[in-house]
Parts: sequence; C-alpha cells; structure tokens
Amino acid sequence: MADGGPDLFKLKSSKYFAGFLCSLFVFVNGLLAQTSNPFKSGEMLKYSAWFNFIKGGESELYLLGIEEINGKPVYHVRSVTKSVPFFDRFYKVRDIMDSWIDTSTQVSYRFQKSLREGNYRKKYSVDFDYGKGLAVSEDARKAIPDIVHDGLSMIYYVRSKKIEIGNIFKINFFDNDSLRPFLIEVKGTEIVKVPFGKVECYVLAPYLESGKSLKHKSKVTIYLSTDKNRIPVMISNEARFGSLILKLEAIESVDQ
Repeated sequence: MADGGPDLFKLKSSKYFAGFLCSLFVFVNGLLAQTSNPFKSGEMLKYSAWFNFIKGGESELYLLGIEEINGKPVYHVRSVTKSVPFFDRFYKVRDIMDSWIDTSTQVSYRFQKSLREGNYRKKYSVDFDYGKGLAVSEDARKAIPDIVHDGLSMIYYVRSKKIEIGNIFKINFFDNDSLRPFLIEVKGTEIVKVPFGKVECYVLAPYLESGKSLKHKSKVTIYLSTDKNRIPVMISNEARFGSLILKLEAIESVDQ
C-alpha cells in the first residue's frame, strides 16, 4: 500500500464517524424535546371552517416529524386548507403552509406558503438565520431579533409554555418580508362545544403592539384546551364582513 494510505483511510473513517455522531445527536435531541412538549410527531388536527355560520371549508394541521436545518432538530409542521365543493364554484381556496420549528425553543427556522384564494395567488418562502440576525427570502434580507415566529410556529410556541390566566406572550411575527410584533394575553377560561363534546379552554386574545403601548385590539380569539396537550380547539375572527371560525373536528395520534 502507498505511503499515507492507512492515514487517509483513518481520516475518512473519522469524518464518517463524526458525521454519524452529529446525526445521532440531532436525532436524540429531537426525541428528548418531544418528551417535554405537549405535542409530538404524528399529531394531526382536523378543523371545519365556518363563515357566518355556513361551513365553507376544511383545514388540517399536521406535525409531520423531526428534520434538520443547519444541525438543529426541527419539527416540520404543515397546514392544508381548502374550500368545500359548493364554495369552490365562486371562491376556491387551496392554501398550504409549512413551518420548520426548533424542537426546544419553538422559534421558526423556515416558513413557506402557497396560497390560492379566489383569483389571488401567492407563493412565499423565508429562512431565518439567527447567527447573522437575518430573514432571507427571494426578494429581501431583513434584520430580525433573536426570536421570530411565523403563523404556525407561534401556535406551537404558546402550546409549549406553562399557561396561566393573566400571562402575556410576546410574538415577533414575520411574514411577507415584514416584522410585526404583537402580544397574546390569556384572558380566562371558557367551555367550548365541539363535535366530540365540551372542552374547557384557555381564552387567548392577540393584540398588535405599537411602541410601548398596545393599540388596535384584534378581534381574533384562540381557544386552547386546558389539559396537558393544550390543543387549539377553536379560532375565531370577527371582522366587518362577518365571522370566520375554525372549529376542531377530530384529533389523531394524541395521547388524551
């Protein structure tokens, strides 16, 4: 064998072994994070979408599994929303959103969406580089704080927290190359009726944040179950054109 052959073999073997250890470390960290969170891989939540008391669509929220971004274990979460056939005739909705969420901190590392709502079309993708403090999309590079959430990651972030009446959670919401901080306050508890029974829920009210004060109180209300799973049971939005409500219809792969 030529000089240096055995050393080269050892070098390559050590690289493979180091890569294996790194992958194993990410995998184990992901599993450990699952044991401390109220959600786990395989969770699927099915919702009906109601517009002014008329069922207009269906939505499903999946926790697909644990993947890796830049050496970090992340949950891959997907939301799929579509209108029912009757509404398809005059306002077809086919929305898909994907989020990659840190398994320990629940911050967002990547967000993608593909929207079709009537004649409206939108595709958007952004990566969050916390080392450089940047959100990087196809069209922009924007400065971001240490913690950033998208429309899906913020749900899992709040679910991962200990919730008590009076709690206020700060959310640095980022979408469409824009950062919009707001707060979510736990207002109280309420019994919510769903197809499979009555569920006691925490009532969460988001508020837009402007400077040091809270302004423009939103009319969005989020209902999280008070049990250990802290499931989003219902989300309501009261607007000038009417009410839009997402109501939980079924749960799969959740230890209840």
